[in-house]
Amino acid sequence: MKIEIIGAPFNGLGTHPDIENPADGLRQAGLVSLLSANGHVVDDLGDINGFQGHDIRDPETGINDFDLWLGLSQKLSQTVGAILDRNSFPLVLGGDCRMLVGIFSALVQKKTNTGLVFLDGHADFHTADTSPTGDPADMELAILTGRGPDQITHLAGKYPMLNDRDVVVYGIRAWDHIAESDIEVYDQQRITKIGIDSAVKEGLRGFTQRELPVWLHFDVDVLDPDVMPVMFPEPGGFNFEEIQSFLKLVWNSSKIEGLSIACYHPRLDTDGSAGKRLVTLISEVLSPLANN
Repeated sequence: MKIEIIGAPFNGLGTHPDIENPADGLRQAGLVSLLSANGHVVDDLGDINGFQGHDIRDPETGINDFDLWLGLSQKLSQTVGAILDRNSFPLVLGGDCRMLVGIFSALVQKKTNTGLVFLDGHADFHTADTSPTGDPADMELAILTGRGPDQITHLAGKYPMLNDRDVVVYGIRAWDHIAESDIEVYDQQRITKIGIDSAVKEGLRGFTQRELPVWLHFDVDVLDPDVMPVMFPEPGGFNFEEIQSFLKLVWNSSKIEGLSIACYHPRLDTDGSAGKRLVTLISEVLSPLANN
């Protein structure tokens, strides 16, 4: 397939992409060459630039760098929308999960009804009132489902951008108030109890019955911090073999509109081994042979 890669290397730590660029880290680990070797046509569009956070809470909304988040979401929405217009597969490499607002803004404006399969160690379901930091990456899933300031929850002209029933969350160890919603959650304990195969089949049944395509979001802190160094580690999590099985099952059971990968930190991956395992994982999941 035709894959177009876009980097959104911004995070709530305010780390400038010149200092740490998660998208570039995955490129340097060999992502493009591995995807190309699998027969895909890969076009790397580079990074969205010009958005530097200062970690300052907006006095009106209580969200850090709120205007920047709006601008980044609008720019990413335009970029992902253009990729979809070219009938390409968007692969978004982000510093953190705030990018989902821009991604779903694009899908909504294309009038593409799309569900979200959300893999993360954290539910990201805080509001500005409950988040200890005000970081957008604490709350993007709440924003997507209509819980937050009008300026961003109505960004795409549709409210909410996602209904609770159109989201399935997997792998969390930190619940972040998501129990107050109607979103289906398979936390790590539930997945361990029923098994990966059953968790995928059960969780995606509502999507497959409605023939609803999905966006697949993969925050790498869904992995165990022993195998993937991350900025906000939660004990437990998948190993690489488990996450590969999980992702392949999702890929083969649904029509995937695009893939986003968040929270890989090259500075923490001092020998580059986790990044290499990560890009190998991605290329194997997207392998045409693996998806038959």
